[in-house]
Amino acid sequence: MTRLLLAFALFCPALMAQQATVSSIFKDPVVGKITKLDVQGRLEIEVKGSDVPERIALDETEEVTFGHKGDERKPDESPLRVYLVNGDVLHGAPGETPADDDEIFVLKGTRFGTLNIDVDSVKRIEVVRNVEPNILPEPEKEHDVAYFAANENSPAQTDPSSELVRIVKDGVYLYNDILDGEKFEGKKYAWNRLRGVVCYRGDYEAYDKLLGICTLRDGSVLRGVIKSWGDAKLTIHHVELDADITLEESSLISVTMKNGRYMYLSDMEFGDEPEERPYYLPSDFKYADYLFKVRRDHAQGGGPLSIRGKVYAKGLGVHALSKITYNLNRGYKRFLADIGIDDSAGQKGSVEFKVYADGKLVYESGVLRGTAPVKHLDIDVLNVSKLVLEVTAGGDDDQLDRANWANAKVVR
Repeated sequence: MTRLLLAFALFCPALMAQQATVSSIFKDPVVGKITKLDVQGRLEIEVKGSDVPERIALDETEEVTFGHKGDERKPDESPLRVYLVNGDVLHGAPGETPADDDEIFVLKGTRFGTLNIDVDSVKRIEVVRNVEPNILPEPEKEHDVAYFAANENSPAQTDPSSELVRIVKDGVYLYNDILDGEKFEGKKYAWNRLRGVVCYRGDYEAYDKLLGICTLRDGSVLRGVIKSWGDAKLTIHHVELDADITLEESSLISVTMKNGRYMYLSDMEFGDEPEERPYYLPSDFKYADYLFKVRRDHAQGGGPLSIRGKVYAKGLGVHALSKITYNLNRGYKRFLADIGIDDSAGQKGSVEFKVYADGKLVYESGVLRGTAPVKHLDIDVLNVSKLVLEVTAGGDDDQLDRANWANAKVVR
């Protein structure tokens, strides 16, 4: 009987479509199975008990979630964390480099399959066993920086004048113009010798058309233009890699839309320099040296934004005390966000969120702790010129006061 059911599932994939919750800016959330993306750019959703499908335009869609839990990643299966210039994060294992193109890096993931990545698209690459996520500093000069792991013969070291030449299955090739001279192919280093390599890539011009940010169960994040959706899978065109990627719904936690009829605050410029400082202010405090500045699309701990187990692809990760200003110039109608303490803070954080519209306090959360449920904000900002988001320490000190303005956006 089990074999019969498995065979039936293989030949009828549409019946295995995942139950999805589709959130949009103009409708209540819709729960059902996504059957297709129609020619007008609308998701068609089969709702239980209804003969008429729901249709929601992609540019009005905020997020599609599937209720899946994340995977427990195994370093042997996914020994690398790879960050691309467009903001994607990939967890996987290196594969064999194509014989005809040594500028291609092959990465194999448990949830996204095999990707061919141009080395110039890599922003940073980290060896999971040797370094925590996203703590290696960005280059201070126009050079890549190689971070070497400690071993029995030497401590951890840094080469600030490296150039990442190639990425292969068993390591990387790094070139140093002083040490390697005319050996432009560089010197090979095995993965166990490295903590990571952080590349200088200059300014990146982000894609400004409608796209979906796919958060996978292994923690990977891929973004691209959604080309099709149905039969329990979707296909995106990855602009940076110039490749179509098909993802199973069973591998997805969420798909967050970007560049629709709203703007994420994490993609907007600040109106003024953020006002951020520790609770106990030292006499020699300098903002330039402050370690807890606002993070775009990341939590203060360096990982993804997460509140009560829900992971968010977009938002602002701040640390009390924090005040952030945006110039809306009377161009938006609503401000939406989910707020709460980031999960990385455990039970220790306590903060209070406040929202000001043209100097007037329009929302205050009261003191929130790590056990508090997510709060959903929907605030009228019609004709508002200046929006200010403030996080205070909740009446005590600021220990682990990691606060998230998750999926914070303004709607036109």
